[in-house]
Amino acid sequence: MRRLIGSALTLAVLGAGYYGFQLQYPAAKTARACSGMLPVDSVLDLAGKSKLSLLGLGFDVSSWQFDVSDDVTEPAGLATRCKVDGIEIAVETTAGAHNAYAAYQNDERTTPVPLNGGWQGLMVTRDEESTASVLLSCKNWSPKEGGGILVTADSPYDVEATESIRLKLARAATGTAQRAAEKTGCETEPGGTGKLAAPAAGARTVSAGAATGTCKGMTSAPIVRETAAAKSPVEECVLVGSLRLVADYGPFSDASEAVVNGEYGGNDTPSGVDRSTAWTSATCQGALGVGYYEASTVEGNDRKFTSDPLTEQEQVDLEHFAEQSAARHGCGVPAKLTS
Repeated sequence: MRRLIGSALTLAVLGAGYYGFQLQYPAAKTARACSGMLPVDSVLDLAGKSKLSLLGLGFDVSSWQFDVSDDVTEPAGLATRCKVDGIEIAVETTAGAHNAYAAYQNDERTTPVPLNGGWQGLMVTRDEESTASVLLSCKNWSPKEGGGILVTADSPYDVEATESIRLKLARAATGTAQRAAEKTGCETEPGGTGKLAAPAAGARTVSAGAATGTCKGMTSAPIVRETAAAKSPVEECVLVGSLRLVADYGPFSDASEAVVNGEYGGNDTPSGVDRSTAWTSATCQGALGVGYYEASTVEGNDRKFTSDPLTEQEQVDLEHFAEQSAARHGCGVPAKLTS
């Protein structure tokens, strides 16, 4: 009897030890991160680990939560940020979001490229590193309840963002968005993970007549720089040598540096012109909020629109850019440009 009891105790201790060891596996660590909202297989694939890996030593994982805004009552588990073996991911509500501009720094060197597969998302690649953002509207959430979900995910530190890494990052970001929606009860229409392809590393420069994406139909400049046209929360078209046209939606519009001054990308009026910007806007559905469309001068051009206003052709290009983008995102007709 003593031998049986001793054997049972030994097995219990070994079993507990084995269970505790299991909790240190990379898969188990990843499953607990970010309030359990990560797609384990996709994140491990991005980190270069197998789900079956037993080597958790040196596989560092940490998580913490934060508040987006005093005006937002976040669902349980949000907002959260975690680091998984050099990959940083944030999951938060779109209302009051902190991390929209972590991916997009609003300069000409960081062109947002859309995710495909029907996802409302983008990827920015700079200095051999990539960041992806995915936005989901939650039909059953009011703005005070968060409005929607924003996921921001970085590629691994010190790993070149090759085509393969960019595809894995897109899968990790979209998978996190879908898991977050499921965990928080967000009623949404996600894209299709099976249709994802690796986003391009940047924009392409073509003649205006050959443009088929965000610069399609532009006529005021002979050369343009564009990306594919899709449902990205930020879109760009550069009229080389003259203007940069940008469309911002949801937290990317709300999080503009001057938003405290007005809801239209930081302006009080739906359209207008100041020294450095000409803009218009449109009303959109759900977490997309206000669509904000602006023209500004390219880097190195000190033109002031108050003394050197948009030409008729440039104004037509901004209107056309805004109309095309608004239609892709299911928004209303942009406001008429005013001077």
